Amino acid sequence: MTTTYRHSAAFDDLAALLTGQLFLPQAADYEQVRQIWNGKVKTQPAAIARCLTVQDVIHTVRWTRSQGLPLSVRAGGHDTAGRALSEGVVIDLSQMRTVTVDPVARTAHVQAGATISDLIETTTQYGLVTATGTCSAVGMAGFTLGGGYSELTGAYGLGIDNLLSAQVVTADGQLITANAKEHPDLLWGLRGGGGNFGVVVSLEYRLHPRPTVLSGLLLYPLGEAKTVLSRLNDFMATIPDELTILSGFIQMPEGATVLFLLPLYCGDAAGEPVIAPLRTFGTVLFDQVRSMTYREFIHQWDANAPKGRHYYAKTQSIKGFQPEIIDTLIEQGLPFSSPFSFIALHHFHGAASRVGASETAFALRQDHLMVELIAAWEPQDDEQRHLQWAQNISRSLAPYALKGGYISLLDQEEQERVRLAFGSNYERLLDLKQKYDPDDVFRSTIGHLAPHLLTR
Repeated sequence: MTTTYRHSAAFDDLAALLTGQLFLPQAADYEQVRQIWNGKVKTQPAAIARCLTVQDVIHTVRWTRSQGLPLSVRAGGHDTAGRALSEGVVIDLSQMRTVTVDPVARTAHVQAGATISDLIETTTQYGLVTATGTCSAVGMAGFTLGGGYSELTGAYGLGIDNLLSAQVVTADGQLITANAKEHPDLLWGLRGGGGNFGVVVSLEYRLHPRPTVLSGLLLYPLGEAKTVLSRLNDFMATIPDELTILSGFIQMPEGATVLFLLPLYCGDAAGEPVIAPLRTFGTVLFDQVRSMTYREFIHQWDANAPKGRHYYAKTQSIKGFQPEIIDTLIEQGLPFSSPFSFIALHHFHGAASRVGASETAFALRQDHLMVELIAAWEPQDDEQRHLQWAQNISRSLAPYALKGGYISLLDQEEQERVRLAFGSNYERLLDLKQKYDPDDVFRSTIGHLAPHLLTR
């Protein structure tokens, strides 16, 4: 990038076009605006366009392209790899957070800056839910474009399986709608194909009536982890769609590492007999299972991933808790590199597994567990040992893993794994990229496709 773009005068034309505000490095509040969830990300954009309207987005796309500058999109800003920030211009959607619910049609219209919390705070008023992640600060747009694992996956599918339509600003600055009738090919690509095709400015979701869920943490001693996970593996083959179980390892405040299970049953106390066998798998140190709203469920995990801490993620997808995988998780994963690090295994089954591999860009439609390896540490720590911790576990799991991986957790050095993750959908995604973004304007995104760089 030429140094002229580090001077405010070069951006006067763009600033004049915006309803929102343009933040440049010399501004007093630039650093506050620049910061995203992962404090490890230090990228310094030449300008951050905080958009308030769709027209702001259109102006920013067109102006940035005319200047030949890199472009990135920030919605929730929760991507571990920090792809929301480029060295050029950032389209910041964080102020576009309006959520509108139609309780009769059971749909929600969500602006692309809205977080899971924004959505749930609104839908809870009507006793409605849709598939979301477990951290309330995650942006709905980014969560959805990667696929969207959820503790509602068994009952309602992935986030993308509940996506009805989206409005997108394309690389040439046009606003288009992608739904079942208009640009259905683009809707297919947005369902798990990342941000390759444009700036998603709003999304429409299907909602489901669910006033309460049955959920809560169950904790077991580390010494019983092998037995508990082995029994869990057998149990998961028998459970109904209504029950989805997040599992993994966390370190307690007093220093002990424990195995956790976080079941979620879509229903009320009638789910107690379904969840009850989990308590027989080992010594339950802590049992928090109770009836709660989905809003309560979402917020119970918030304290584990505060903004500003440093994070690094790796991922693998596995068929289940085979003995060698259990051994690898315990022997390579423990002890943690930091008391803030954790291992989470997201349960994929039920409704999500009954969608055909070619029906959405997200191709891995068999029952599996998505392993999320999150190294987390305070800014003053030496990061290398934390990176190595996550890398070592991922490397050790790789021989037992399914091909590819979850694109939202793959970093820029894992391009070949992105291709494997898309599987038989890869060629079709390349064609879509060529159609909607042939010049690769949207290259700073999860699941990046580069038609001029990648061979077929």
